[in-house]
Amino acid sequence: MDKEKRKSKMGWFGWTMVSVVTVTIIASGLFFFNVFQLDLETVFNNEDTSDAINEKDITDEGKEEIEKVRSTVGQENTKVGKFVSTMHKFYNKTTGYGGINNLDWEEQKDQSQQIINSIEELKPEITDEQLLADLESIRSLAQSTLEEENSKDVRNLHRYFHDLDIALNDYTSYDRMWKVTETLKNIE
Repeated sequence: MDKEKRKSKMGWFGWTMVSVVTVTIIASGLFFFNVFQLDLETVFNNEDTSDAINEKDITDEGKEEIEKVRSTVGQENTKVGKFVSTMHKFYNKTTGYGGINNLDWEEQKDQSQQIINSIEELKPEITDEQLLADLESIRSLAQSTLEEENSKDVRNLHRYFHDLDIALNDYTSYDRMWKVTETLKNIE
């Protein structure tokens, strides 16, 4: 019976090792979260992707529809396409890899004002009603970002520019579409 009691005791060496491993894991986690500017919400957040569709799940008809939109609306609105591409790059840079949780609000507000100004300049040249509706939604989100620091509005701006970059330009390095635009609302 003495041998059984001794086997169940860890002793000072065992407790030291458990403590060292625990401290190492905690320190590594803190380092990782600080380096990548993440928070626990980012790790455990099941982002609402219910409306999103994966690129591999897009049907052949959907891919044909994207090409049709690119060759019509995209070709007719090259200035809008350039604007969308530039804005999409900005949002990829500022919101990707957990950046959405650590936004520089002055930078976001400056960008929102630039979006509003650009849309006002571009609107008179656009004849496609769906694209006009998308740009008006973007303008609304940008205005909201100027008035209130809401990261959901910034996330939605990014999603609009992502989907419009697919619709208007040859942006093909994507793994999902968010289905937020009127321009690509019929893609399956």
